[in-house]
Amino acid sequence: MLNREVFLIANGTGAKLGEFLVELNFDQPGILATLSNIFAEHEVNIVNIAIDGARQNLHFIVDLSLSSEDQLEDILKQLRMFAFVKRVRYRVSVAPIFVPRWVTHVINGKPVISLEKEFVSFLQDPAKLAEEMAKRDAKTVKELAAAVNVVTLEEALYITQLRGLAVVENTSVKEGRLTARLCNLAYPLARRYLDAFLRELGTQAKIIEEGVCLSVET
Repeated sequence: MLNREVFLIANGTGAKLGEFLVELNFDQPGILATLSNIFAEHEVNIVNIAIDGARQNLHFIVDLSLSSEDQLEDILKQLRMFAFVKRVRYRVSVAPIFVPRWVTHVINGKPVISLEKEFVSFLQDPAKLAEEMAKRDAKTVKELAAAVNVVTLEEALYITQLRGLAVVENTSVKEGRLTARLCNLAYPLARRYLDAFLRELGTQAKIIEEGVCLSVET
């Protein structure tokens, strides 16, 4: 049986990780192989691949440690050259952890919350469930990052999205301060989780409730 990670936090141990989201105009046989070969031609290792149920988006997580800026531009140029490619979005993480930003989990097209089996016993106690998930995730971040600065915290906030508790609409780091906006919240878990997560990371932040959204300011 294949064990497929649906909840991915990685550290590169020096690796430079990036993600590419390829939006498709249409589907046809061989698209995945064609696009994967472009990374292979540039000796870029693919860490993870995902495709949505409608086969309209392909998501690649790759190791760009050995890639130069020129190679990255060549990869982008080649990915965009096909008629079946509508748009390519990409980013390279500069944080000591890597969390996918363009991934949410669904079942039959409906958003789901990701939690380990050991947390099932807390389902009747949402506050405890949020607390335990937050402790687990904060521990993971602290194990992978020597220090949780604003750059690391910006990356770490996307774990909330991987958990299915909210969608991170935007984040911004300016002058050493982080602002973020998270929407489509799973109440009451999202707020309780975020409070505990930031506390466990040792981060002082202001959380402002704005209807179906939360704003975070450090």
